[in-house]
This record gives sequence, structure tokens and C-alpha cells, in this order.
Amino acid sequence: MIREGVLKPGERLPSERLLAEQLQVGRSSVREAIRSLELRGLVVSKRGSGTFIATDDLGSMVSLIASTLDGGSESLKDIFEMRHLLEPQIAAVAAQRATQAEIEDLSEILSDQDRQISDGGSGVDADTAFHFALASATHNSALVKVVSAVEDILHQSRDQSMQAPGRASRSLASHRRILQMVRAGDGDGARRAMEHHLTVVEPANIAAHHDGAGTVSESQETHGLHGLRPLEETDGG
Repeated sequence: MIREGVLKPGERLPSERLLAEQLQVGRSSVREAIRSLELRGLVVSKRGSGTFIATDDLGSMVSLIASTLDGGSESLKDIFEMRHLLEPQIAAVAAQRATQAEIEDLSEILSDQDRQISDGGSGVDADTAFHFALASATHNSALVKVVSAVEDILHQSRDQSMQAPGRASRSLASHRRILQMVRAGDGDGARRAMEHHLTVVEPANIAAHHDGAGTVSESQETHGLHGLRPLEETDGG
């Protein structure tokens, strides 16, 4: 009911008895569910008044959204669509706001990704860290919380078993291009580089969840590079 907007922030939950009747479960199940929501900060109990939907914690609401996404094909499809709407702009804003220290942090993350790949790994940990650090460089706490929730889920879809040969290295190269634009303070370039990353590089990482749909050929990747300036290897590790 919270997720569907039936109960809005600040509103009082129905009584245990009414919830049990509506949900057709025992009152003990209702009590456990409310306790779980309290632990996650989604509801607040007030002695003598009842239990209310939390009103001032964006992180809790993001956690609720994340908890409804199980990492299945439909969830990943929806998340990927949301990323297309958000992340290019995140990259553009990061290019305008990132401090020198944040740029160096991004560079170090790519050095870590390079090492992970060289050691035979997928670089998935550094991959996730890069996208989160890019969001942090926007200095927008709401975006950071949303991206954090999404990246936690996507981490599951990026393990080595789902990466085609050479895909990890191409992802690293794409990250380096994004960093190059951020380092240059080029918002439009950063946006285009992220759009390329999401359109051409990332889909193959979740293709296994879509029965092969979304697989991108290497020739398509090369075509997707058109319109972007050549990558300078000095950016990232």
C-alpha cells in the first residue's frame, strides 16, 4: 500500500485488526511486518497515537523501492530504463561540479578496475564503485541515494559469468572516456559518453536476463563511438 501510494508519508496505518482482515493474514504476521518496516525506517510508532508512514527519510523510501526489485529480467529492464533517464545527466552535472579530489578518486577506481581485470576478474566491484562515485560528484544527496540503491541491484547482473569475452575491457575503456570528459569539465561530452556506455557497452552485461535480447556486436560498439573524441589513455589506470 505504501509502494502503490495508497498510504502516503505522514498518514496513519490502519489498525492491526483491520490490516489483518484486509491482507487476510494473522495479526502476528501484521505485527512482524510493521516491526520490519520500523527497523527500515519506513514507519514510525507513536505511543498512544498509532503507527505512521515516515515523512522525512528519502533513503528509506529509496530502500523500499529497491526492496521491490528482485533482480529478475523485468526489474532489470525497468532499472536500465531509469538509468538511461538519469545517468547521462548525472555525468553531465558531475563534469560541472566534481572537485579535483573527486576526479582523482574516479581515476583511482579505474586503476582498481584495470587491476581486477588484469587479475582475471570482471572488474565488477570497481565498475559499481565508479558509477556511485560519479553520482557523489554531483553533490546531490537524492541522486546519490537513488544510484546507490540501483547499483546494489545491478551488481548482481555484472558478475563474470554474464560478461562476454573482452566485455570487461571495453567497459573500462568506456569508463575512461567518461572520466576524460569529466576531467575536462565537458558536460555535453560526459553526457554523450555515458549515453554510449549505457546504450552500447552495458546491455551485454544483462543480456543473459533477457533471453539474449540486448546483445550488442563489437561492430555496433565501434559504430557507437562515432561523434566522441578519441580517448586519451592518461585518464584512469
